Amino acid sequence: MSPVQQFALVAVMLACALGAPVRVPEMNYTEGKTLALKLNEKARRLYEEVETPTEVAAVSDPPLMIRSEDKCDPESLKTNPETCMSRVVLALKNYSRIFGDSGIFQGQNTKCDKWRANATVVAEVMEQILEALKEPSDPPTPLMMDNWMTEGYLCRDSVERLYSFSIMTAPGNFVISWLQSSACRMNVGVAHSEVNPNTRVMNSRGIWLTYLLLTVVLHIVLLSIPFLSVPIVWTLTNVIHNLAMYVFLHTVKGTPFETPDQGKARLLTHWEQMDYGIQFTSSRKFLTISPIVLYILASFYTKYDATHFLINTSSLLSVLLPKLPQFHGVRLFGINKY
Repeated sequence: MSPVQQFALVAVMLACALGAPVRVPEMNYTEGKTLALKLNEKARRLYEEVETPTEVAAVSDPPLMIRSEDKCDPESLKTNPETCMSRVVLALKNYSRIFGDSGIFQGQNTKCDKWRANATVVAEVMEQILEALKEPSDPPTPLMMDNWMTEGYLCRDSVERLYSFSIMTAPGNFVISWLQSSACRMNVGVAHSEVNPNTRVMNSRGIWLTYLLLTVVLHIVLLSIPFLSVPIVWTLTNVIHNLAMYVFLHTVKGTPFETPDQGKARLLTHWEQMDYGIQFTSSRKFLTISPIVLYILASFYTKYDATHFLINTSSLLSVLLPKLPQFHGVRLFGINKY
Protein backbone atom coordinates (compact mmCIF):
# COMPACT_ATOMS: atom_id res chain seq x y z
CA MET A 1 0.00 0.00 0.00
CA SER A 2 1.42 3.35 -1.04
CA PRO A 3 1.84 6.25 1.45
CA VAL A 4 -0.98 8.13 -0.25
CA GLN A 5 -3.34 5.17 0.15
CA GLN A 6 -2.29 4.73 3.78
CA PHE A 7 -3.03 8.40 4.51
CA ALA A 8 -6.43 8.15 2.84
CA LEU A 9 -7.28 5.04 4.88
CA VAL A 10 -6.30 6.75 8.14
CA ALA A 11 -8.35 9.82 7.22
CA VAL A 12 -11.45 7.69 6.59
CA MET A 13 -10.95 5.79 9.87
CA LEU A 14 -10.63 9.06 11.79
CA ALA A 15 -13.79 10.42 10.22
CA CYS A 16 -15.72 7.29 11.20
CA ALA A 17 -14.29 7.29 14.71
CA LEU A 18 -15.53 10.81 15.35
CA GLY A 19 -19.11 9.60 15.26
CA ALA A 20 -18.55 6.76 17.73
CA PRO A 21 -20.41 6.91 21.06
CA VAL A 22 -18.46 8.15 24.05
CA ARG A 23 -18.98 7.47 27.71
CA VAL A 24 -20.92 10.22 29.43
CA PRO A 25 -19.92 11.25 32.97
CA GLU A 26 -22.33 10.37 35.75
CA MET A 27 -24.91 13.03 36.46
CA ASN A 28 -26.45 13.96 39.78
CA TYR A 29 -30.18 13.73 39.13
CA THR A 30 -31.02 15.71 42.27
CA GLU A 31 -29.36 18.74 40.66
CA GLY A 32 -32.33 19.11 38.32
CA LYS A 33 -34.79 19.14 41.22
CA THR A 34 -32.67 21.62 43.15
CA LEU A 35 -32.41 24.01 40.21
CA ALA A 36 -36.12 23.68 39.40
CA LEU A 37 -37.00 24.51 42.99
CA LYS A 38 -34.58 27.44 42.93
CA LEU A 39 -36.15 28.74 39.71
CA ASN A 40 -39.60 28.49 41.27
CA GLU A 41 -38.42 30.40 44.35
CA LYS A 42 -36.80 33.22 42.36
CA ALA A 43 -39.75 33.45 39.98
CA ARG A 44 -42.15 33.66 42.93
CA ARG A 45 -40.09 36.46 44.44
CA LEU A 46 -40.17 38.36 41.15
CA TYR A 47 -43.89 37.61 40.84
CA GLU A 48 -44.54 39.20 44.24
CA GLU A 49 -42.32 42.19 43.45
CA VAL A 50 -43.52 43.23 39.99
CA GLU A 51 -46.54 45.48 40.12
CA THR A 52 -49.82 44.76 38.38
CA PRO A 53 -50.42 47.67 35.98
CA THR A 54 -53.75 49.36 35.63
CA GLU A 55 -53.63 49.46 31.84
CA VAL A 56 -54.46 46.44 29.71
CA ALA A 57 -52.50 45.59 26.57
CA ALA A 58 -52.81 42.75 24.09
CA VAL A 59 -49.60 40.74 23.85
CA SER A 60 -49.34 39.73 20.20
CA ASP A 61 -46.33 37.43 20.62
CA PRO A 62 -46.41 35.82 24.07
CA PRO A 63 -43.52 33.76 25.45
CA LEU A 64 -43.50 30.01 24.90
CA MET A 65 -45.65 28.03 27.30
CA ILE A 66 -45.95 24.36 28.19
CA ARG A 67 -49.26 23.02 26.91
CA SER A 68 -51.13 19.75 27.38
CA GLU A 69 -50.16 18.53 23.91
CA ASP A 70 -46.48 18.87 24.86
CA LYS A 71 -46.80 15.61 26.82
CA CYS A 72 -45.09 16.71 30.02
CA ASP A 73 -47.25 14.58 32.30
CA PRO A 74 -45.46 11.80 34.26
CA GLU A 75 -46.89 8.99 32.11
CA SER A 76 -45.82 10.57 28.83
CA LEU A 77 -42.37 11.33 30.25
CA LYS A 78 -41.84 7.62 30.85
CA THR A 79 -42.58 6.65 27.25
CA ASN A 80 -41.71 9.70 25.14
CA PRO A 81 -39.66 12.39 26.95
CA GLU A 82 -38.28 13.97 23.76
CA THR A 83 -41.40 16.06 22.99
CA CYS A 84 -41.56 17.59 26.45
CA MET A 85 -37.81 18.04 26.63
CA SER A 86 -37.65 20.01 23.39
CA ARG A 87 -40.50 22.25 24.54
CA VAL A 88 -38.99 22.89 27.98
CA VAL A 89 -35.60 23.69 26.48
CA LEU A 90 -37.15 26.12 23.99
CA ALA A 91 -39.10 27.79 26.79
CA LEU A 92 -35.98 28.07 28.96
CA LYS A 93 -34.02 29.66 26.12
CA ASN A 94 -36.86 32.04 25.38
CA TYR A 95 -37.22 33.14 29.01
CA SER A 96 -33.43 33.47 29.27
CA ARG A 97 -33.58 36.08 26.51
CA ILE A 98 -36.51 37.92 28.10
CA PHE A 99 -34.95 38.11 31.57
CA GLY A 100 -31.27 38.08 30.50
CA ASP A 101 -28.79 40.78 29.55
CA SER A 102 -30.53 41.64 26.28
CA GLY A 103 -34.09 41.35 27.59
CA ILE A 104 -36.81 43.77 28.59
CA PHE A 105 -35.63 44.03 32.22
CA GLN A 106 -32.13 45.28 31.39
CA GLY A 107 -32.61 48.96 30.63
CA GLN A 108 -34.30 48.78 27.24
CA ASN A 109 -37.72 49.07 28.83
CA THR A 110 -37.94 51.87 31.41
CA LYS A 111 -41.00 50.34 33.05
CA CYS A 112 -39.27 47.01 33.68
CA ASP A 113 -35.67 47.88 34.53
CA LYS A 114 -36.51 48.64 38.18
CA TRP A 115 -36.68 44.85 38.72
CA ARG A 116 -33.41 44.23 36.89
CA ALA A 117 -31.56 42.61 39.82
CA ASN A 118 -34.04 39.79 40.43
CA ALA A 119 -34.55 39.29 36.69
CA THR A 120 -30.80 38.75 36.30
CA VAL A 121 -30.84 36.13 39.07
CA VAL A 122 -33.71 34.32 37.36
CA ALA A 123 -31.83 34.31 34.04
CA GLU A 124 -28.73 32.87 35.74
CA VAL A 125 -30.76 30.00 37.24
CA MET A 126 -32.22 29.18 33.82
CA GLU A 127 -28.71 29.13 32.34
CA GLN A 128 -27.72 26.64 35.05
CA ILE A 129 -30.71 24.44 34.19
CA LEU A 130 -29.78 24.49 30.49
CA GLU A 131 -26.24 23.52 31.43
CA ALA A 132 -27.54 20.66 33.58
CA LEU A 133 -29.61 19.46 30.62
CA LYS A 134 -26.47 19.59 28.43
CA GLU A 135 -28.07 22.22 26.22
CA PRO A 136 -25.90 25.01 24.76
CA SER A 137 -27.16 28.52 25.37
CA ASP A 138 -28.00 30.61 22.34
CA PRO A 139 -25.77 33.62 21.66
CA PRO A 140 -27.24 36.71 23.32
CA THR A 141 -29.18 38.70 20.76
CA PRO A 142 -31.16 41.83 21.63
CA LEU A 143 -34.93 41.56 21.48
CA MET A 144 -36.60 43.61 18.78
CA MET A 145 -38.64 46.14 20.73
CA ASP A 146 -42.08 46.74 19.22
CA ASN A 147 -44.39 49.45 20.47
CA TRP A 148 -46.44 47.03 22.55
CA MET A 149 -43.29 45.99 24.42
CA THR A 150 -43.06 49.40 26.03
CA GLU A 151 -46.29 48.80 27.92
CA GLY A 152 -45.91 48.21 31.64
CA TYR A 153 -48.27 45.27 31.20
CA LEU A 154 -45.48 43.30 29.53
CA CYS A 155 -43.39 43.21 32.72
CA ARG A 156 -46.18 41.62 34.71
CA ASP A 157 -47.28 39.35 31.87
CA SER A 158 -43.78 37.93 31.39
CA VAL A 159 -43.35 37.33 35.13
CA GLU A 160 -46.73 35.61 35.42
CA ARG A 161 -45.89 33.27 32.55
CA LEU A 162 -42.48 32.51 34.00
CA TYR A 163 -43.96 31.80 37.43
CA SER A 164 -46.51 29.44 35.88
CA PHE A 165 -43.72 27.72 33.96
CA SER A 166 -41.58 27.39 37.11
CA ILE A 167 -44.47 25.75 39.00
CA MET A 168 -44.90 23.28 36.18
CA THR A 169 -41.21 22.33 36.23
CA ALA A 170 -40.93 22.24 40.04
CA PRO A 171 -39.87 18.95 41.69
CA GLY A 172 -43.50 18.11 42.45
CA ASN A 173 -44.00 17.42 38.75
CA PHE A 174 -40.52 15.90 38.29
CA VAL A 175 -40.13 17.46 34.83
CA ILE A 176 -36.62 18.92 35.08
CA SER A 177 -35.23 16.00 37.07
CA TRP A 178 -36.80 13.45 34.72
CA LEU A 179 -35.58 15.30 31.64
CA GLN A 180 -32.11 15.50 33.13
CA SER A 181 -32.03 11.75 33.71
CA SER A 182 -33.43 11.19 30.21
CA ALA A 183 -30.72 13.43 28.77
CA CYS A 184 -28.14 11.30 30.52
CA ARG A 185 -29.64 8.07 29.20
CA MET A 186 -29.96 9.35 25.64
CA ASN A 187 -26.67 11.23 25.45
CA VAL A 188 -24.07 9.09 23.72
CA GLY A 189 -22.00 12.00 22.54
CA VAL A 190 -24.44 13.31 19.97
CA ALA A 191 -27.75 13.58 21.86
CA HIS A 192 -29.82 16.69 21.39
CA SER A 193 -33.32 17.95 22.10
CA GLU A 194 -33.62 20.39 19.22
CA VAL A 195 -36.99 20.65 17.52
CA ASN A 196 -35.10 20.84 14.21
CA PRO A 197 -31.69 19.07 14.32
CA ASN A 198 -30.62 21.01 11.21
CA THR A 199 -30.16 24.09 13.39
CA ARG A 200 -27.31 22.51 15.36
CA VAL A 201 -25.84 19.77 13.20
CA MET A 202 -22.86 21.89 12.14
CA ASN A 203 -22.03 22.45 15.81
CA SER A 204 -21.88 18.72 16.48
CA ARG A 205 -18.74 17.20 17.90
CA GLY A 206 -16.14 16.50 15.22
CA ILE A 207 -18.27 17.71 12.30
CA TRP A 208 -15.73 20.35 11.22
CA LEU A 209 -12.86 17.87 11.24
CA THR A 210 -14.94 15.32 9.33
CA TYR A 211 -15.74 17.96 6.70
CA LEU A 212 -12.04 18.83 6.30
CA LEU A 213 -11.02 15.17 6.10
CA LEU A 214 -13.60 14.46 3.40
CA THR A 215 -12.25 17.38 1.38
CA VAL A 216 -8.70 16.04 1.77
CA VAL A 217 -9.83 12.54 0.76
CA LEU A 218 -11.52 13.96 -2.34
CA HIS A 219 -8.31 15.73 -3.31
CA ILE A 220 -6.20 12.60 -2.75
CA VAL A 221 -8.56 10.47 -4.84
CA LEU A 222 -8.34 12.95 -7.71
CA LEU A 223 -4.55 13.07 -7.38
CA SER A 224 -4.39 9.28 -7.73
CA ILE A 225 -5.91 9.45 -11.21
CA PRO A 226 -2.84 9.24 -13.51
CA PHE A 227 -3.97 11.38 -16.45
CA LEU A 228 -4.99 14.41 -14.34
CA SER A 229 -2.41 17.14 -13.87
CA VAL A 230 -1.96 18.96 -10.56
CA PRO A 231 -3.67 22.20 -11.73
CA ILE A 232 -6.68 20.24 -13.04
CA VAL A 233 -6.89 18.28 -9.77
CA TRP A 234 -6.97 21.46 -7.68
CA THR A 235 -9.62 23.03 -9.91
CA LEU A 236 -11.72 19.85 -9.80
CA THR A 237 -11.37 19.68 -6.01
CA ASN A 238 -12.52 23.27 -5.70
CA VAL A 239 -15.43 22.90 -8.13
CA ILE A 240 -16.69 19.58 -6.70
CA HIS A 241 -16.39 20.89 -3.14
CA ASN A 242 -18.33 24.05 -3.97
CA LEU A 243 -20.92 22.17 -5.99
CA ALA A 244 -21.61 19.84 -3.05
CA MET A 245 -21.75 22.81 -0.66
CA TYR A 246 -24.15 24.67 -2.96
CA VAL A 247 -26.48 21.70 -3.28
CA PHE A 248 -26.58 20.67 0.38
CA LEU A 249 -26.46 24.11 2.01
CA HIS A 250 -28.12 26.45 -0.48
CA THR A 251 -30.43 24.36 -2.69
CA VAL A 252 -32.03 21.56 -0.69
CA LYS A 253 -34.80 22.94 1.54
CA GLY A 254 -36.61 21.53 4.54
CA THR A 255 -35.34 18.82 6.85
CA PRO A 256 -35.05 15.02 6.56
CA PHE A 257 -36.34 14.73 10.12
CA GLU A 258 -39.95 14.63 11.29
CA THR A 259 -40.05 17.80 13.36
CA PRO A 260 -42.85 19.31 15.49
CA ASP A 261 -42.25 22.82 14.14
CA GLN A 262 -45.36 22.71 11.90
CA GLY A 263 -43.32 22.99 8.70
CA LYS A 264 -41.53 26.24 9.53
CA ALA A 265 -38.34 24.92 7.89
CA ARG A 266 -40.08 23.62 4.78
CA LEU A 267 -39.11 26.62 2.63
CA LEU A 268 -35.71 27.27 4.24
CA THR A 269 -32.38 25.95 3.02
CA HIS A 270 -30.00 24.27 5.43
CA TRP A 271 -27.89 27.44 5.59
CA GLU A 272 -30.96 29.51 6.53
CA GLN A 273 -31.95 27.02 9.24
CA MET A 274 -28.45 26.86 10.73
CA ASP A 275 -28.11 28.39 14.22
CA TYR A 276 -31.76 29.52 14.06
CA GLY A 277 -30.85 32.04 11.36
CA ILE A 278 -28.42 33.95 13.60
CA GLN A 279 -25.66 35.47 11.46
CA PHE A 280 -21.89 35.36 12.02
CA THR A 281 -21.84 32.33 14.33
CA SER A 282 -18.75 30.11 14.52
CA SER A 283 -20.16 27.51 12.13
CA ARG A 284 -21.18 30.13 9.59
CA LYS A 285 -17.76 31.76 9.72
CA PHE A 286 -16.03 28.39 9.32
CA LEU A 287 -18.15 27.40 6.32
CA THR A 288 -17.56 30.82 4.77
CA ILE A 289 -13.79 30.81 5.25
CA SER A 290 -13.18 27.21 4.12
CA PRO A 291 -14.13 27.71 0.41
CA ILE A 292 -12.08 30.92 0.37
CA VAL A 293 -9.01 29.06 1.65
CA LEU A 294 -9.57 26.30 -0.91
CA TYR A 295 -9.90 28.94 -3.64
CA ILE A 296 -6.58 30.54 -2.64
CA LEU A 297 -4.84 27.15 -2.71
CA ALA A 298 -6.36 26.29 -6.08
CA SER A 299 -5.28 29.64 -7.53
CA PHE A 300 -1.74 29.13 -6.26
CA TYR A 301 -1.32 25.59 -7.60
CA THR A 302 -2.82 26.50 -10.98
CA LYS A 303 -0.27 29.34 -11.18
CA TYR A 304 -3.10 31.84 -11.67
CA ASP A 305 -3.88 30.52 -15.14
CA ALA A 306 -6.65 32.64 -16.66
CA THR A 307 -8.97 29.72 -17.49
CA HIS A 308 -8.59 28.04 -14.10
CA PHE A 309 -8.87 31.40 -12.36
CA LEU A 310 -12.20 32.16 -14.07
CA ILE A 311 -13.64 28.73 -13.25
CA ASN A 312 -12.49 28.82 -9.62
CA THR A 313 -13.72 32.38 -9.09
CA SER A 314 -17.16 31.59 -10.50
CA SER A 315 -17.34 28.49 -8.33
CA LEU A 316 -16.39 30.48 -5.22
CA LEU A 317 -18.98 33.19 -5.85
CA SER A 318 -21.70 30.56 -6.25
CA VAL A 319 -21.27 29.50 -2.61
CA LEU A 320 -20.10 32.82 -1.14
CA LEU A 321 -22.93 35.11 -2.24
CA PRO A 322 -25.76 32.94 -0.81
CA LYS A 323 -24.03 33.08 2.58
CA LEU A 324 -24.25 36.87 2.84
CA PRO A 325 -26.85 38.15 5.35
CA GLN A 326 -28.33 40.33 2.60
CA PHE A 327 -29.34 37.16 0.70
CA HIS A 328 -30.92 35.39 3.69
CA GLY A 329 -34.25 34.03 2.44
CA VAL A 330 -33.86 35.76 -0.94
CA ARG A 331 -34.84 33.80 -4.06
CA LEU A 332 -33.52 35.56 -7.17
CA PHE A 333 -36.12 35.58 -9.95
CA GLY A 334 -38.23 33.22 -7.82
CA ILE A 335 -35.83 30.32 -8.45
CA ASN A 336 -36.09 27.57 -5.80
CA LYS A 337 -38.82 29.53 -4.03
CA TYR A 338 -41.03 26.51 -3.31
